[in-house]
Amino acid sequence: MKEVPMGLLDWLQNWLRGGSAAGLSEQERRFQGLDIPEVLEAHRAWRRRLEEAVERCQIEELDLSVIVRDDQCRLGQWIYLEAARTTLALHPEFARLREAHRRFHLAAARVVQALRLQGQAAALALLAGEFDQCSKEIVQSLAELVQKEQSLG
Repeated sequence: MKEVPMGLLDWLQNWLRGGSAAGLSEQERRFQGLDIPEVLEAHRAWRRRLEEAVERCQIEELDLSVIVRDDQCRLGQWIYLEAARTTLALHPEFARLREAHRRFHLAAARVVQALRLQGQAAALALLAGEFDQCSKEIVQSLAELVQKEQSLG
């Protein structure tokens, strides 16, 4: 197994407290072919886009059939196409990451559905509650998977 740089685990734990990707080398950014800061920034950007759409009540730009697909974004592609074919898939931490990521996409779809059916206040409540929790679970699960790999390395 490849050794995971300790800097990545520290960074992930810092990310959970609102940190940034500053200070990571190119090698430290990567875990089993995944650029973790890039993926997490993409998810953060998606959250901002979703928040902006909810705040402007612009539901027409949010396609539920795309949002609900957890295999289309970069993290989903890594989970289902790359990591699933490695020994990472044998770890319970990997299963937790896959499930957290699936719930993230479902929560995003629920935000859009709430905006359409119940209005802005309901959608904002889901963003601050369930969606936010799912986002944190992805990072926590990823940190646990990185830590597991480090302990085996």
